[in-house]
Amino acid sequence: MVVAATATFAAVACTPTDTVDTTSTTALTTSTSTSTVPPGADPCASGGLAFTSEGLVATVGDAESDATRVGGIRWQPEPSCERIIVEFSTSAGSPATSVGLMGVSILSGTGIVRITLPDSVDETAVADLKADGELASQLFVVRDGDGSLFIDVVTTAGVAVGARAFVQASPALLIIDLVSAPDAPIPAGAAVSETSVVATPLPGPALYPLTVEGYARPSVRSVRLLVISGDTVEIDRAIALSGATDAWQAVATRLDDGPSGMSTIFLGSADANGRPADGSTVVVDLP
Repeated sequence: MVVAATATFAAVACTPTDTVDTTSTTALTTSTSTSTVPPGADPCASGGLAFTSEGLVATVGDAESDATRVGGIRWQPEPSCERIIVEFSTSAGSPATSVGLMGVSILSGTGIVRITLPDSVDETAVADLKADGELASQLFVVRDGDGSLFIDVVTTAGVAVGARAFVQASPALLIIDLVSAPDAPIPAGAAVSETSVVATPLPGPALYPLTVEGYARPSVRSVRLLVISGDTVEIDRAIALSGATDAWQAVATRLDDGPSGMSTIFLGSADANGRPADGSTVVVDLP
């Protein structure tokens, strides 16, 4: 769920890398600007949009669009920020000219920058992307339980970021710029492995009922949730998935009760003995 922003800080803002007509919508207010970035210049060294370090970053896009597919994702380092560019295409496979309304927010505690895509964008040509950055670590395209898509930008552990977002038309692009936010709280970060991601719970104290949320890699038909106290597997739950091949698959399950004290939450695959094999772990302190 997209929530209101709680922290905004001043920083250099960014403009597109070419001469374009750029439509930017923030908090449902639309403004249009045309800017020219000289060849070789830092595209993030001018502009007017502020960066936000928590909560809602922007609501962007158009009420009408021809975009139906995530055509590609690029991570692009710039001198003063890291830029993420999401490309969209039409049902015919050509570059889209516009894209529907999207929400961009930073999830409190995890540092994840989440892009909620419009319902009309229900296909993707890319499932994930590794970013070799100081701010962005990995990107995942995730299919939710209702079939909709969202994109998570998992930021580098131990680094707080600020983000801004705007759209470009013809071709339709979503552009997100990330900067360091040294005055913002350091997020705990998501637990990431080759096979799964755990976004919640965060490490540390936790309470029942406990909701475990994350996602599993494409194609798998089920994932195992283990709750381990000491050397004992207290909870072993198999969670069925659709087996979607084009995107990572959202996982959400609720634990109403379980062990007390320091416990390990594991999401992934288990071996023949019911022990963790490949997956992600989070250590929590339960009452």
